[in-house]
Amino acid sequence: MNKISDNNMINFFYNALPSLEVLFDEDVSMALTDTKQYLYTKYSPKLELNTNKGDIIPEGGAIIEVLRTGNTMIKVVPEHVYGTAFKSFAIPIKEEGKVVGVFVVGKSLERKNAVMSITKNLTETLSQISITINEVAKDVQELATMNEELLLETKETNEKTKDTDNIVTFIQGISSQTNLLGLNAAIEAARAGDAGRGFNVVAQEIRKLSNSSNESIKQIDSVIKHISTSINSINDGLIKSNDVSQSQSAALEEIAASIAELNSTAKKLGELAENL
Repeated sequence: MNKISDNNMINFFYNALPSLEVLFDEDVSMALTDTKQYLYTKYSPKLELNTNKGDIIPEGGAIIEVLRTGNTMIKVVPEHVYGTAFKSFAIPIKEEGKVVGVFVVGKSLERKNAVMSITKNLTETLSQISITINEVAKDVQELATMNEELLLETKETNEKTKDTDNIVTFIQGISSQTNLLGLNAAIEAARAGDAGRGFNVVAQEIRKLSNSSNESIKQIDSVIKHISTSINSINDGLIKSNDVSQSQSAALEEIAASIAELNSTAKKLGELAENL
């Protein structure tokens, strides 16, 4: 057993430290001091401090505080102090109730801070995506509402075109009766001979009016049928659009639920990182 001090506890720790190294990963550095100087230093490549064996313990640090109070001190050392952030554990070594040295362990916070940073960025990104999806879902819902309203309007318009069909049929009946009236007038004019010439002119005009009305009715009927066909096409398109909107809305709800789950996972990851 190597003897480096007159204190048995100091010698015990000094001889035990090389074996303790295997218990820690590469993020951990260790040091041992008596009441005046460093007796042992073992630094991780990720946590190299500017102290070596034989160096005098600097004033104002955690080690001096532990030597003075006899209490364990745990503190986070920011990056600007030694060039890397780490968490230090300074534990008093006592012999017969008196502090004879300090065992120091420093754990690099590089991985913890990296995980915390990634978690923060992930949470912020997921939050922004969630906001965007909610806005899109709102727009899709508004579109679906508009489609429903348009479907109702096209249905009402289609019903009105059917009413127009009844009007056209009614006018066709009047045209037929007018044509029949003109034909009867022509027959009566022929019977009257020369005395019925004036009546014959009236009969011809009545028949012209009937024929003209009939042609107009055919054109109106054609236009109405075209309008009805267009309305039906619009109606079919709106139904398909409404189906798509509902499908998109359902898909967005699933995505939003997945993002909420990811966000929850990210928060748990952040909580785990806090304990690294």
